[in-house]
Amino acid sequence: MSKANDHQEFFTHFPQTVSQAVVDFAINTVFLSSRYLFVRRIGKEQYGYCTHCRQEYLTGLGASYLRHGESWQCMKCKSLVIVKASGISRKRLIDNAYFVWYEKSAVNPEAIVALGIYAVRDYRGDYYKIETEFKTVAMYLFEPGKSRMLRRDYWAERWYEAKSIFSEFDHSMKSVRCYLALESVIAAVKGTPFQYSTWGKYTEQSPDLVKFFDLAAKYPCVEYLTKLGLRSFVDAKLCGYNTYGAINWRGKTMEKVLRLSKAEIKEMRSARLTVNPITLHSYHFFKRKGLRLTFKQAHLMGGLTTKYYTDMLKPLLQYGTFERVVRYFLKQLERGERHYSTAGQILTTWRDYLKECQELGMDLSQEHVLFPNNLHAAHLKTTAKIKIKRDEALNALIAKRLPKLEKYTFEKDGLFIRPAKDSSELFLEGKALQHCVGQYAKRYAEGQSDLFFIRRSDEPDKPFYTVEVVGNKITQAYGYRNCLPTPEVQAFIDAFKAEKLMKKKGRNRITELQGVAV
Repeated sequence: MSKANDHQEFFTHFPQTVSQAVVDFAINTVFLSSRYLFVRRIGKEQYGYCTHCRQEYLTGLGASYLRHGESWQCMKCKSLVIVKASGISRKRLIDNAYFVWYEKSAVNPEAIVALGIYAVRDYRGDYYKIETEFKTVAMYLFEPGKSRMLRRDYWAERWYEAKSIFSEFDHSMKSVRCYLALESVIAAVKGTPFQYSTWGKYTEQSPDLVKFFDLAAKYPCVEYLTKLGLRSFVDAKLCGYNTYGAINWRGKTMEKVLRLSKAEIKEMRSARLTVNPITLHSYHFFKRKGLRLTFKQAHLMGGLTTKYYTDMLKPLLQYGTFERVVRYFLKQLERGERHYSTAGQILTTWRDYLKECQELGMDLSQEHVLFPNNLHAAHLKTTAKIKIKRDEALNALIAKRLPKLEKYTFEKDGLFIRPAKDSSELFLEGKALQHCVGQYAKRYAEGQSDLFFIRRSDEPDKPFYTVEVVGNKITQAYGYRNCLPTPEVQAFIDAFKAEKLMKKKGRNRITELQGVAV
């Protein structure tokens, strides 16, 4: 923030004192829950003092005393109050809040101002003399074409001008209760250029409205965008999201703001869809490329116009012209199926499909291969073929290892153990036992580990337990859903380890197997 020595001209727009309306808003809204009844006993009588109506009266006699902390209704003003025993420590009983209050400018009939007020009610001292204390911590001035904000330096008690408008709700006051005096906004904007700015629709995106009025002051088109059903542009601007340069915020007419002709605006409105910044950006993008898409088509193709996807698309244009690719993507999106909802999904799938086609040696010069009628179905087929091809390569490596691994087959007490025969077996084993051994096929094929199946002798084809051996050590042994071996299975594993892995001869064998070059 930049420091300024003199803001006298700025201050002339603001009221010089706290108005009764501000005080009433604080009492009746901001501190509505900050009403207490302080009770004390004189003999057998209990008296209560209401901090709202400032009256003291008899509240209890004998056993009918009000209790500390209970909610009650003041007998005089009928306010809901919280009972507080006057004798209990009040060293932390301070209620504070922050609210934003709007008024008309005192010197410019076309301008409005807003005050960010920090208010405190301190009950630590004499509760008979409680007053609401007000301190202005932020001041906003909104004039047609410009906005300004001053902030108070708590320590130096000086005012500094902020470089941009922001809400104290999210900064210095984010830890206290915050309010917007809505009725003050209605009164302040009446008869000013902000009266019809549609501010009432943006209290969620701009809770105290300071960012909204900043936007409306700089860009009067905010009103027309909202009324035209294009509030998503205003939402994006308020929330700091990308608007992709889709509109000219300083345009004087809607044609110049949207960079569209009257006929195009009419077409856009009749499209019956929510036109967001990326949709309009997409429409302009394809128009510059010489493609006149409808607004619905531009909406479907929106994601394709961002840098991430345009960079992804560039190397793929060797297979076809930009227009050919766009028309193909539109065809896939308009098929009525639910496999794809954005052009980005289509592009990613087409890229992966082309890579698989190349790996499979398919002829991409043929139109039906390059642009299959149903991309989703074609991609499923190439993915399946790639899996088969890769499995065949893995199985060839596993087949080379099996003759030596078969020597570790072992049977005892109704159980036996044998090596996995191929990647398909590993997949089925993992699926049946619901663990991840199917993902170990590559490691197994390359000799990085040895995988064995434990079966019951009377159920040789039913998955039971899976064992991994690395460097003469059993690193894993799991059954259904990664359950640990039962005592029966553990005894079998111990016998297998002693017989096949711990003997000198066996140890040499397993070491040899781990070092096999495949």
